[in-house]
Amino acid sequence: MAAPMSARCAMKLNKKLSWSHLKLILNYQRFQIQWYSTKHVYHGKESDYFGTAQKFPEFHPEDRRICFTPEEQLMKITLPPNQPDNSKILRMAIIGDPNVGKSTLINRLLQHKILPVSKKINTTRKNTLLVLTKDEYQIMFVDTPGVLNPKTKARHHVPSSLVLDPDKAADNVDLLGVVVDVKDKFRRNTLSKTVMRILHLHRNTPTILILNKVDSVVNKKGLLNTVISLTNKELDEKKIPLWMDKRTHKLRRREQQEDFVDSVIEKYKASKGSSGQSSSPLEDTGVEGSNEEWGEDQDVSSDEDLEFRKYIERLKTCPETAVQKTGWSNFKEIFMVSALKDDGVDDLRDYMFSCAKPGDWLYHSSVLTDESPYKLAENIVWEKMMDFVKFPVYELHPQIKLWRWDWEADRLDVVMNIECANKFLVATVAREIPVIVEKAVEELRNLFKCLVRLELLVLKKK
Repeated sequence: MAAPMSARCAMKLNKKLSWSHLKLILNYQRFQIQWYSTKHVYHGKESDYFGTAQKFPEFHPEDRRICFTPEEQLMKITLPPNQPDNSKILRMAIIGDPNVGKSTLINRLLQHKILPVSKKINTTRKNTLLVLTKDEYQIMFVDTPGVLNPKTKARHHVPSSLVLDPDKAADNVDLLGVVVDVKDKFRRNTLSKTVMRILHLHRNTPTILILNKVDSVVNKKGLLNTVISLTNKELDEKKIPLWMDKRTHKLRRREQQEDFVDSVIEKYKASKGSSGQSSSPLEDTGVEGSNEEWGEDQDVSSDEDLEFRKYIERLKTCPETAVQKTGWSNFKEIFMVSALKDDGVDDLRDYMFSCAKPGDWLYHSSVLTDESPYKLAENIVWEKMMDFVKFPVYELHPQIKLWRWDWEADRLDVVMNIECANKFLVATVAREIPVIVEKAVEELRNLFKCLVRLELLVLKKK
């Protein structure tokens, strides 16, 4: 009823008002277009709007929540660990192809929504540390971007961190988890070559296989082929017992089942090789050794490029015989979970607790992450933009311009700018601002445990 009432009021105020003007008024009311206005122009020092010169609610170190300012977050991170006498610790990295559900899984393991999650690939842009503390256990997770093949850096102009971070995360950890999306029929029966190379570089680190999105697989018995292919028919250096149900493969004798599994793997290899190109532009294809294949056709112009070259040289040390296999033979355990529906996650969490070893905690029990609260808030808006803006948004990054506590309303006020390259993109993003704000405010309230007022200003780059 809001729009018709506004129309009648407008017509009474001015009977000569044209329909074009009336539609313009209604559109402004409908989309709440505040981003073109100039009422929010802030002057003064940056400290007037960011934490250091402002007062926030009293900081309680024992509260297991995200702090309001980076200064409070730093205080919490530097608190001495309040560990018990029988303290245990585990460092774990989660890797996998893009969009397999790594961030969703870690959010479920933590039982806190901290990491951004969306349906688009590469929502996670860098490694993020998260801490789970329960009883005498402290588990430190490292969430990583999706594993990309090195040539992606040159072909798609992605930041080096997207390519390098998964390998960095696998260093100095006690357990390595590989997540596979079993919903993807084209990639669920094989590990990408880059994942295989990373596993080979860290072959002395215990590794587990996590099959995610099993709720979307109707015939659960069909997961047998996936397990056998991804493990090369071995688990913890032991042969996997095959499914002895004749209705599954219509084969009775064990030899027939062995031949059937081998044929499935060989047919998969043949179909991948004969296609001429991979099913995804982010997967490995082509012949070993060429500079173009490895993304080395660029000049070394910075420390970042030099680090990328060193990473390539390390990958090349992996023998080709290991890469040609469909899976990894050194998995210690296999878990089938549905991170979206929180199914099977408890068993995975219990297994991580069992792998923890006696040792001193590195963080206070109230710490959830070492990420800045500003960055966490920007990630939430980024996540909602990925969900609701159909146009590519990888170059659109929200930037906080106001961060203060409203003592009268007992509320956190946040203003962010979203700079777009052209007017078309400004209009595209602006149309979705109301729903982005609505969804982001809900997430921010759950993250900071307080009322939040969010305003997004969509601007054209100067």
